[in-house]
Amino acid sequence: MTRQRPPSVFSPRSPVVVMALTFLGGYLETEYGTSWGISGLIWAVTGGLGVAYVAWCWGGRSRSARAWAAIDRGPALALIAIPAFAFPLFGAGVCMFFGLPKVLIIPFGLVTLFCLVMVFIGVADPPKWWGPGWFRRGEHKKDFNGAASRGALGTFVESSAARTPGVLSSQEERGRNFGNVSEPVARWKGGWVHDPDTAEQRHGLARKGTVEGTLAWYPQGLGFAATEREDALRGRTTVVTIPADQLTGVEVVPARAGADGRPRRGVRRRSPFPRLVVRTASDAYVFDVARGRARRVAAFIKEQAGQLA
Repeated sequence: MTRQRPPSVFSPRSPVVVMALTFLGGYLETEYGTSWGISGLIWAVTGGLGVAYVAWCWGGRSRSARAWAAIDRGPALALIAIPAFAFPLFGAGVCMFFGLPKVLIIPFGLVTLFCLVMVFIGVADPPKWWGPGWFRRGEHKKDFNGAASRGALGTFVESSAARTPGVLSSQEERGRNFGNVSEPVARWKGGWVHDPDTAEQRHGLARKGTVEGTLAWYPQGLGFAATEREDALRGRTTVVTIPADQLTGVEVVPARAGADGRPRRGVRRRSPFPRLVVRTASDAYVFDVARGRARRVAAFIKEQAGQLA
């Protein structure tokens, strides 16, 4: 089968479009459902389309039905966000329009609760154990050149943002101090907290004082590299490298804390998980680690670097 590029995020089969239609249906129902005399119908139709879309995506019986998996942020939308809104809209809409007992909404509401829990534990991406079997096995990569398209929101933002730097952070990280090592021993999604005190966001998708990226452990030490989207939105590469022989300590501090261990005020646009602090003789580096894995990563680094105190 000939491989092709993933569809645009603005394609009718894109989860971005389906999510937008779901919100539009919710708005129309709230504003006009009662005055039009069709209370619940718009929710039922919009939610029903969303439920059908989720089932179509889950089945993945055609290349078109697997396309969402090749769009960056597509899995988060198709497997978490759309079900979280479409199922309760459908249940509430049907009950309202046909006058059914409201208790029937409960099963649909449980889907929303389940998805919200996944959003909390998975931050931006679905957990590895969630999704259809073909998606978890990565079969969609055979259809779409093995690479995802740009982020759903990031695609639009990047189109008007600064050009992507010539050298991406991930490439620069491998070349700086680590002898161009091609593959790390282990890697984790997260962010470099360059300023735990600031309330500034460098762009609309950023966390406060944090650069989104990937932590990686190489035999030579610890490296952090910003994502391609961060490179584009910030207009420069962002890399942190800490040679193993310079490490003096690794610890875990509470969520929203800096290297001093004191949590900062305000939870909005800050990670809800404990943070990793890596110390050298002259500095301390604070990192967010996705899905609350800071303690696991700290233990791994200590083991790899020789059981640091």
